[in-house]
Amino acid sequence: MLARVQSREEIVMKVNGIPTAKLAAFPPARKSHLTKAEFLALRPKTSDVTLARDIAAFTGDTTDDLGPIL
Repeated sequence: MLARVQSREEIVMKVNGIPTAKLAAFPPARKSHLTKAEFLALRPKTSDVTLARDIAAFTGDTTDDLGPIL
C-alpha cells in the first residue's frame, strides 16, 4: 500500500462499506529558494519594448511635481 501511496495514489479504507480513513502521501516539500536558472526560467521570454517606451513617456524623468508624500 505504501508503494501505491508513494506513486501519488490515495487509498480509502472502509468499515462496513463506509469510508473511514484515507491513506495519502504528503504534498511535495516546497523549496525555500530558487536557483538562478530556475528564476530566469520563470521570467517572460519576450519584453514589451512598446510598453516600456509608453511608461517612460508617461512618467517623465522626475516625480517632483507630485509634491510631498504624507
